[in-house]
Amino acid sequence: MRSFLRWYSYVTQVVRMFDEDTQKEYLFLSYLLGLLPAETVDPVDLDGKLRLDYYKLQKTFEGAIQLQELDGMYVPAKERGGAVQYPKSTLDEILEKLNEKYKGDFTDADKVMLGALHDKLIADPKLKSSALTTDPRIFTESIFPSAFGTAAMESYMESQESYSALFEDQAKYNAVMSVLAGMVYREMRSGNGQ
Repeated sequence: MRSFLRWYSYVTQVVRMFDEDTQKEYLFLSYLLGLLPAETVDPVDLDGKLRLDYYKLQKTFEGAIQLQELDGMYVPAKERGGAVQYPKSTLDEILEKLNEKYKGDFTDADKVMLGALHDKLIADPKLKSSALTTDPRIFTESIFPSAFGTAAMESYMESQESYSALFEDQAKYNAVMSVLAGMVYREMRSGNGQ
């Protein structure tokens, strides 16, 4: 009974249940449990039941432990270890620029959203031909906003929870659009976009 109550209460926190009979049974058992005496747990008595066959305490040394006095000087290592600098991925670069513009409100969790938007925009052939034939300012201010809006809406329809924060905050939307415009334009001009 206690197990049923525990599991039912857990499941109803995660999933909506539409079973009226099970809900009534849960309520009845929760009231009934309050009327029943509490379960007692008997402590386990191990006195005399545990035998130590291999426990052996033996004295191997007596005296004080002292360091040896050696003459010499400390010589520092000649080669210094350093942190390895890994090249930044496109997403890391986008996230860094967004955090600069948007005052650090983007996290690593936003990488998924940014990556999906980036991939959709890079795969757009019309956007690529525009990037190859237009000026960066015209691309960023005139052509890219409509392509970004379309890609963002398609992504929103696919996963509303992930993209709702993007549409709820205009400053965040503009920051993402601005950074992705520069990044997509640069990649398409250099030939890195598919």
